[in-house]
Amino acid sequence: MESDDLQKLIADCPLLIRMNDGREYRVEKSEFITVGDYTTSVLINDDGVMRHVVLSLMNIAAVVPSVASSSH
Repeated sequence: MESDDLQKLIADCPLLIRMNDGREYRVEKSEFITVGDYTTSVLINDDGVMRHVVLSLMNIAAVVPSVASSSH
C-alpha cells in the first residue's frame, strides 16, 4: 500500500487493517494512526490496554472501513 492511499483512508475511521499474513488491526480513531513513507504507527485496543504497533506498508493487504470497534 502507498502512504498517500492510506493517508486518504484515515478519515474513514474506524478502520480494519488486514496484513498479508492474516493479522488484523482495528484503528478506532484517526488520532490513533500516523503514516510514514514505509511504515504506519498504530495504537490498538488490546483487551482494554492500548498497544503501539508499527506496520510495514508493503505488508498491508487491505484497509476497510469497520463499523464495529473492538480489540484486534
